[in-house]
Amino acid sequence: MTKSDWDYRGLAAECYDLWFPSEPFWDQEFFFERIRENQGIALEVASGTGRLLLPYLRDGLEVEGVDSSEEMLAICRRKAEDANLRPVLYRQLMQELDLPRKYRTIFIPNGSFQILAEREEAFEALSRFRCHLEPGGELLIAVSVPWRDFPHQGQWRLRRSGTRPSDGASVLIHECTQSDLVEQVQDQWLRFEIFRDGELVQSILRTHRLRWYHKHELSLMLERVGFSEISVRLGMGTEPPDAVHDTELIFSARS
Repeated sequence: MTKSDWDYRGLAAECYDLWFPSEPFWDQEFFFERIRENQGIALEVASGTGRLLLPYLRDGLEVEGVDSSEEMLAICRRKAEDANLRPVLYRQLMQELDLPRKYRTIFIPNGSFQILAEREEAFEALSRFRCHLEPGGELLIAVSVPWRDFPHQGQWRLRRSGTRPSDGASVLIHECTQSDLVEQVQDQWLRFEIFRDGELVQSILRTHRLRWYHKHELSLMLERVGFSEISVRLGMGTEPPDAVHDTELIFSARS
């Protein structure tokens, strides 16, 4: 791949929802309230299988979604049909965003902006977000620093397990990371294993790279591409005090 794209397909798409608990999600109320306060139509970037998009539509917000994975979008459409919802979905890379309308709110939850490991692509994505906002519209980006991974360089760890809805098979997801503390990039290896009746029937290995940002760095990037009223907060306001190192930084900026 010549562009940053985590290429969710196959097991990675099928098992994506296993990474998350059931509603309400930790970030669900926060983005809901910002979209509601801003009024107008919102766009979720990297909307995936509809974790936030579909509940927002169900609860009366006007939200459209864009994602680079056709398989993730297909899952979202199936879930929407089951819930009698009709989402507007686009398939595009965020650094190539070119949609037919502008939005009052654009939001990128759960660190999805960090899959743009190349700085040039990150700048391009920010510029395109600004072009797709109405005057005075708000951009919201959630990012985090992988503090908890730093002491475990090169170690395989079980990060998630669950049951695949399609056939009841058991799924184990192990992860190994290597972080460059100077360049602020992390290489990730994910091993997906499918078990039936205690027997391993399928295994795949995927590799990813992400980039993390600190407060002033991303603020300066937003300023450089023309955003104003830039602010940063720690978390969604619902995290316990001892979870600080796993908490997201939420950047807000106006077009």
